Amino acid sequence: MNGKLESPKQNNDWWVKITSRVFERPWPYWVGGLLLAIFNIIYILLTGQYWAITTGFARCGAWFLQLCGLNVKDWAVWDYYSYIPPLLDRYTYSNLGIITGSLIAILLARKFKFKRVKNKKQLIVGLVGGWLMGYGARVAIGCNIGGLYSAISSLAINGWLYLIFCILGIYCGSKLLSKWFI
Repeated sequence: MNGKLESPKQNNDWWVKITSRVFERPWPYWVGGLLLAIFNIIYILLTGQYWAITTGFARCGAWFLQLCGLNVKDWAVWDYYSYIPPLLDRYTYSNLGIITGSLIAILLARKFKFKRVKNKKQLIVGLVGGWLMGYGARVAIGCNIGGLYSAISSLAINGWLYLIFCILGIYCGSKLLSKWFI
């Protein structure tokens, strides 16, 4: 416009700014909370049920064990949760959507990379921590999605209790981690 030729970089500045703001920089907490609330409402409206994750993983694990020859259909846990094969379970598709969406987001942010395990201690801590989180989610009848977000959004008291003990667990876990592992 002023008689100078625009370089392609100047022409795409607006796109770089938008993608940087959306995909590379952290969002404010209120934006993440608002989006979680909106997606939770949409999920409830579409499925008629609350958002949950660990039930789908438990069903997938049981399905895998059944493929290995174990008879999982008679387990007492299925008195509380009905056993549904993963391909017929809505939680499977919800979990795959979360995993796929996370992968797309990290690829768009150009932050994806494989990291080497530093030592055996880090590997053991990661495996034990993952197992404890999975076990705790089953014992608590839900992870932070079903036991916390869905419970609090439906005004259930167990969600607030879950929050209190999550905060205590995070505090104790971070003290242990910083004292013995970092």
